[in-house]
Amino acid sequence: MNKFIATFSQTYLSKVRAKSFMISTLIIVLVIFLGANFDKIINLFDSSEEITTLQVESDEAFHAQFEAVMDSLETEIDVAQSDGEIGTAEALLRVDGTDPLAVTLEADQEIPGDQMTDIEMALGQVQRMMMIQSLNLTQAEAERLNASPDITYDIAAQSGEEGEASGSAADSEDMPEANLLNTIVFYITVIVMFFIVINYASQIGTEVAMEKTSRVIEMIVSSVAPVTHLLAKISAMISVSLTQLVIFIIAILIAIQLFDFREIISDFGLEANDQTPIMITYSVIFLILGLILYLSVAAMLGSFISRMEDLQQALLPVTMLSLIGFYIAIFNIWSTSDNMLVRISSYFPPFTPFVMPLRAIHEDTGQIPLLIGVAILVVSIILAVLLAASIYRNSVLSTSNGIFKNLKRIRKE
Repeated sequence: MNKFIATFSQTYLSKVRAKSFMISTLIIVLVIFLGANFDKIINLFDSSEEITTLQVESDEAFHAQFEAVMDSLETEIDVAQSDGEIGTAEALLRVDGTDPLAVTLEADQEIPGDQMTDIEMALGQVQRMMMIQSLNLTQAEAERLNASPDITYDIAAQSGEEGEASGSAADSEDMPEANLLNTIVFYITVIVMFFIVINYASQIGTEVAMEKTSRVIEMIVSSVAPVTHLLAKISAMISVSLTQLVIFIIAILIAIQLFDFREIISDFGLEANDQTPIMITYSVIFLILGLILYLSVAAMLGSFISRMEDLQQALLPVTMLSLIGFYIAIFNIWSTSDNMLVRISSYFPPFTPFVMPLRAIHEDTGQIPLLIGVAILVVSIILAVLLAASIYRNSVLSTSNGIFKNLKRIRKE
């Protein structure tokens, strides 16, 4: 146990003290804090200042309609009758004609884009109301004028069965829309997992392969059992990756405490629902288990080679499998929970960490598939660690060149 701790500590401290670890961590933390102040950064490059009062030069009827519409849009602009002068943080809306509606908007400063959008939307609604009044339409006729068409799909499928295509169209219309906050959590999970896997899988593979190619391993195994040494290396690299992940989480929590996110949340419409806690919990679980699985496999593949030139070839399965899982998850984000590709790939261990968080977004997935995914990853990790230990023990002192030669030799043994 003392030898395990010594190897673990040496590997862990050497990695967290490395300049590459510190620089990459610092960059991501800065990106987190910049993202937390995204609205303030945009305002630095926006020379326009919000207007507080919009004076309207028109008759009483137009002013009343326009003010009512602006109030319904819940803008922070006060609508007032024109007094002939434009003060600071004010604008003047002059009505030049009503059939058709023509207006002139005057201001001493540039008006922000969101306020311009509100004013234009309000003018559009007022114009429709004036058109309805000029045509002397009843309330029922006005509602019919604004009603959407009732479309029934009756498209023959290629197989010749009627109604099949219309059924699929109806299914697409009934497909539940994923919560935006849950979708963002999912994107963050799979992107962070992909980049950490690629980064640390390469590091642990290089660490194991470098010891073998430099023959340092001959001195190490004389005092430490090969399996103990490998497990200490894997545990240390997993701890380094989790340390970096914890630093990112702490930075996010600090940013939440220091900066006001209410404006950003309101602008993007981010709201949690009943599925959000479940989504976050399983995302963290699959993120951790996915890192452990891929790093264990990378250590196993690194133990195959005897030359550094073969390292990229040995780690190619890790890169390809993680890339495929990443793309399956990303490109099926708007699909239904019963998508056949998503369901099958979620039970395939290399893809489970990427795809299962996608299934956790949908409320109809249930707890059983998610728990099965956790069990699959736990069993896969145990098998990967045992297999890596066995291969490492049999190939640690091998000088055979090439991965396939080592595989043949290990199989014979």
